[in-house]
Amino acid sequence: MSGVLLRTLSTRKEELMMRMFNSYIKSKLEYCSLVWAPWHQNEINKLERIQKFFTSKIYGLDQLDYHQRLKKLNLYSLERRRERYLIINAWQQIEGLTENVLGLKARRLGRSRRIVSSKIPIGINGKRIKERDRTLIHNSTARKSERLFNVLPQSIRNKTKTTTETFKRHLDKWLNIV
Repeated sequence: MSGVLLRTLSTRKEELMMRMFNSYIKSKLEYCSLVWAPWHQNEINKLERIQKFFTSKIYGLDQLDYHQRLKKLNLYSLERRRERYLIINAWQQIEGLTENVLGLKARRLGRSRRIVSSKIPIGINGKRIKERDRTLIHNSTARKSERLFNVLPQSIRNKTKTTTETFKRHLDKWLNIV
């Protein structure tokens, strides 16, 4: 898709290139990220290479490395965007703003709110769960959402009875400094 866009566009100006990227490419890369998100590093890198390649073709940014281009364009990496979305979705579910399809449960531990889940079982009905299956459970959307939410600073995790936009603003402020 990026090849078609680059062959079609006669300009490499930032505004047009980013509008085309967001409309035609990024939307496809982020589609259903709640259902499917890669966790093997080589899959993450393959997706990231698409954005890396496209941003390198923007006029004036070709000499910058990928992370400098992201900063200049005020973008997150695709992996960071997927993680951000999982955090926002987890917060919405425990706040009751969306249906809790992942079955997330929040609990206060002292002054801090955390998402808690049961431990990954070693066995079921006397049969040991294969390591491969334990890995799949560990990397599931619910478990990944839990881990990401729980590493947030307490001040963000404890945001409650506020709008999603306010939560996003606080989250983005923190993400920009880490």
